[in-house]
Amino acid sequence: MKDIKKDFESFVNDPADAAGSSFVLSKIHEQLQNELPSAWTVATKLGFAHLLGSLVTLMSCSQFGVQLFFDGGGLMHYFMKISPQFCNVFCGALYLSISFLIARMILKRDEWLMILRSRVLSISTLALVSLGGLALVSHEVTFEAGLLWLFGAALGGELVTLVKSPTLWLTHKASKK
Repeated sequence: MKDIKKDFESFVNDPADAAGSSFVLSKIHEQLQNELPSAWTVATKLGFAHLLGSLVTLMSCSQFGVQLFFDGGGLMHYFMKISPQFCNVFCGALYLSISFLIARMILKRDEWLMILRSRVLSISTLALVSLGGLALVSHEVTFEAGLLWLFGAALGGELVTLVKSPTLWLTHKASKK
């Protein structure tokens, strides 16, 4: 046992080995940095996923009076039966969660991990940009409705990003059958 301790102490105290190990560590770090995805690529793919999610959501729910394709109340009709506040929160959650689900399908594993590392920034940026866009095209966005929608969007985005592997959903459902 003492031999291992002496070997470790000699390794730590030997400046030649430290220089060699720092060189190796710097090369490994450099290689890892080269293999990481570009932040611009990840942001572009996330923006594309959000655009697709917005199209899907606005086809089925007229958030703040903005509906793209179909006439009628859509999902908003059912949510408003519960309460207008529930409608704002749930529509925000639906809006952002669909965007992050699509992003999870589009992004590669390393790109998704980059999103998870900056999860708060990603969720808040998409939620605020979306709310700003909806406020620009609609006159129905009040402070209360916007705040509730923002809360729901943040909650929906956070819940979707908490699941580390969506394949767990598939394997869990398959095992029940």
